[in-house]
Amino acid sequence: MPSLTSVLPAPDTPLPQPPATGAAALMRWLLRRAAVPIAVGALAATVSNVIQAIVPAFLGAALDSGIEDGLNARVWGIGLLLLVLFVVYAVGDTGMSYFGVIASMRTTFDVDRLVGRQVSITGSSLPRQASTGEVASIVASDAQYLGQFVNSVPQLVGAGLSFAVVAVLMLRTSVLLGTIVIVGMPLVAWVVTLVIRPLQRRQAVQREAQAEVTTVTTDTVAGLRILRGIGGEEVFAQRYRDASQELRRRGVDVARPQSLLMSLQVLLPGLFVAMVVWVAARMAVSGTITAGELVTFYGYTAYLAWPLAVFSMAVQNFTRAVVGARRLARLLHVTPAAGTVPERLDLDPSHGEQVSGDLVDTASGVRLAQGRMTALVAPDPDVSAGLATRLGRFTDAGPAVTLDGRPLTDMPLEGVRASVVVSGATAQLFTGTLREALDVREGPVPQPVDVRTLVQAEARREGVADVDQQVRPQPRHVLGDERLEAAIEVADAADVLTSLEEGLAGMITEKGRSLSGGQRQRVALARALLTEAPTLVLIEPTSALDSHTESRVARRVAAARRGRTTVVVTASPLVLEACDEVVLLADDGTQRLRSTHRDLLARSRAGEPAAQDYRRIVARATGEEVSR
Repeated sequence: MPSLTSVLPAPDTPLPQPPATGAAALMRWLLRRAAVPIAVGALAATVSNVIQAIVPAFLGAALDSGIEDGLNARVWGIGLLLLVLFVVYAVGDTGMSYFGVIASMRTTFDVDRLVGRQVSITGSSLPRQASTGEVASIVASDAQYLGQFVNSVPQLVGAGLSFAVVAVLMLRTSVLLGTIVIVGMPLVAWVVTLVIRPLQRRQAVQREAQAEVTTVTTDTVAGLRILRGIGGEEVFAQRYRDASQELRRRGVDVARPQSLLMSLQVLLPGLFVAMVVWVAARMAVSGTITAGELVTFYGYTAYLAWPLAVFSMAVQNFTRAVVGARRLARLLHVTPAAGTVPERLDLDPSHGEQVSGDLVDTASGVRLAQGRMTALVAPDPDVSAGLATRLGRFTDAGPAVTLDGRPLTDMPLEGVRASVVVSGATAQLFTGTLREALDVREGPVPQPVDVRTLVQAEARREGVADVDQQVRPQPRHVLGDERLEAAIEVADAADVLTSLEEGLAGMITEKGRSLSGGQRQRVALARALLTEAPTLVLIEPTSALDSHTESRVARRVAAARRGRTTVVVTASPLVLEACDEVVLLADDGTQRLRSTHRDLLARSRAGEPAAQDYRRIVARATGEEVSR
């Protein structure tokens, strides 16, 4: 048999987009994706189930032959044939389970990849249209339920075909008994299905309650430190208690039809078997059928409980799968705020055309000149951060931003991401090596900055003698390490490199928890610098750094980005001093003043009201008191 790894697709195999995102269409698409293991598993299931179904016929024939002639050659022949059949049955049953698991794993894997891709495509649009708990529940439970349903399909096919074989065999022996089976078994199955619809509705409600509990739990854990600081733990604890009690009530509601379904699965087949055996026994007493045929019919009827059990289990799996497919369909209907789904599926900024030029925000009228390092300062930090975020085209709604006179919404999203990179205030790092955390783009890039010259010039300014010791290069690991180390130097993150035993190959834990806040921020800055974007937007890039480090980073970034557009949202005087110009924004985001940091301070001392407001903002950032 092929190994699981050879049958399942590799993680980097492109996943095609489902042709439609309705629940039924999604389930058909997932079934087609797993068609090969399902078909092989169904063939194996048919072989094993048909063998199980016909065994009573051989036992009945052996019994009749033994009653007439004792232990004769025919009985021995039937015994040997049964031995061969059981060997084939074992192979078929193993194949059914094996390929059923492969089909299930493929489906689960596809669902997980669909969710992961949808989350990456929609980005910041997702939380506004779907909860964290819903996304987590799809991955944690719905993917498994869809996989279980796919796993039950080969069993269902085998059980259905074996039922048809048994019905034909029974009709050939006794039309009455065959008719009872053909009519009675579908009737029993129909009664079982009456429980499906209420069970499906209640499971859907329970799954929503489960998603709500997951959302509350995720939010609480993520903001636990803040909750403790503001005394909000009890509020969230009460929210969790209410949500968990609601989930418990919904679970009880699901348990009622679930228990009824399980009872019917035992009761109805038992009653059916008893009825068929009673009719067959009366026929045997009257001489209509032989003792061997009575045993055969009993075996047929007892076996038919298996197809009914498979059908009932498939019904339960189908019910859960439909609920899961509907939730997955809702998630796939979330649309990205910027660009189209096909555009974002193949989004690769390294292949986008880089465009340089003045960046203009039409909402505020702020113009950011090409090739200059400009700081945005506002009384409300959210105002300047909002302007900076608009520059990256994270939404196609609202006022337009133009680059070199062209609206960003008219440019391919790939080109926008290649031309304008926005690095947020919170460093987002993932589990992996330091090299993987830094090297986020591929393809040709401009010549890196001469870090040695940069550090030597700065060392001379600071009076540091041992310059060579500072710029000693780290060991190279792969092609491109020099660029990574250059960015690390600019971001003053050498301590991150030396703190990892394996250097660039050293592992960073989830969310960068193995690093301090300042180290995470500097790694994120180095990552942004490595994109070599014509326009780089940095939101509070030095907020977690001490003043000496902040000053070094500001000067190095200014030198490394010289000749390219850099926008910095900050109120730190050490960063403002390194910028070519500063734009003071009003509360509505419009421009109030534009000049250098030193000129604005001088105008403040001269009594200019707007400049005095600027000085108060800068002083507030440093904790200084400024008299009005």
